[in-house]
Amino acid sequence: MSNKRIPLLFLLALALILSLGSCSSLAPTDTPSAPEASGEVVGARDAALTYVREHFEEAPAESLSWVGERLTPEDLPGGVTWQYTAGDWVVTVSYAVLPPEWTVYGVSVVNESVGVDWEGRVDASGRVPEAPEHVLVARDAALYHVVDNYGLQGLGSGLAWQEERITPGGIVGSGAYQYTVGDWVVTISYPVVPPEQAVYQVSIVNQASGFQWEGEVDAHSTVTELGAEGPEVMFDRVAARDAALNYIYQNYQYPPLDTAAVGWEEEELTPEGLVGAAKYRYTAFNWVVEVSYPIVAPEATIYEVTVTNADLGLDWQGTVDAQGTVTQA
Repeated sequence: MSNKRIPLLFLLALALILSLGSCSSLAPTDTPSAPEASGEVVGARDAALTYVREHFEEAPAESLSWVGERLTPEDLPGGVTWQYTAGDWVVTVSYAVLPPEWTVYGVSVVNESVGVDWEGRVDASGRVPEAPEHVLVARDAALYHVVDNYGLQGLGSGLAWQEERITPGGIVGSGAYQYTVGDWVVTISYPVVPPEQAVYQVSIVNQASGFQWEGEVDAHSTVTELGAEGPEVMFDRVAARDAALNYIYQNYQYPPLDTAAVGWEEEELTPEGLVGAAKYRYTAFNWVVEVSYPIVAPEATIYEVTVTNADLGLDWQGTVDAQGTVTQA
């Protein structure tokens, strides 16, 4: 919003010109409504406010009325920032446009007059982790490595991870946290040194499938794999569909779609009598995904995928192999 003030005489002159310019009645115009944040953004704000109330003597009252403003333009891809004000309190919520399982919200709560300046993250379930941000960044780097290299779709930093600090009492010089969601358990331990010198030991385990991964993450989020074992996961046509959508979200910054929660309509397009190949179409809202593939051994299957969305002007083609590797055509 501009800070320039329009002179009063100019406004009066403009009103006079408009009143004399035409004798015909003017059609009413609709005033565009101010953009509103999603429920997830408001939930992240409220979760952060609850955390601040529980940890600070000076905290915003629950009765405050917040005024929200989107700070990033509607057409700016990549990320979104909202700001809320109430008196001297300012809350800022930022997030990258990513698939739901990776979406986390960075929130700051500031009141300079009382000396409150808090920053943290909130996951999609409204949890505020206690671990330092550099620990969470290392955990997320390990998760991304596993998803990218083993095709374990659905893992991500935005899941409802239950956090537990597991550093033994009385132990100084090291820290450890454990995160669980469903059958997944992530454990991260690290020495208490300046963050730029830390190397994090990370293990990722799925107790149901027997998948186990161990590695190290340095201060620059470089991942070194130390070992992995467990059943090899082969992609089916649904997993190939979701992998292609995930690739599109990450590379083109389109709004994410929760592929697990959406009710996809499946239609088989395989011509009658055709053997040796299959083709399916999936539709949800304005998304249309077609997956075709040969009937061969699972480990040799390569899925040809097309993704279209008329509203977004999207027409994408590529392939997904049995290990989940996406290649754009």
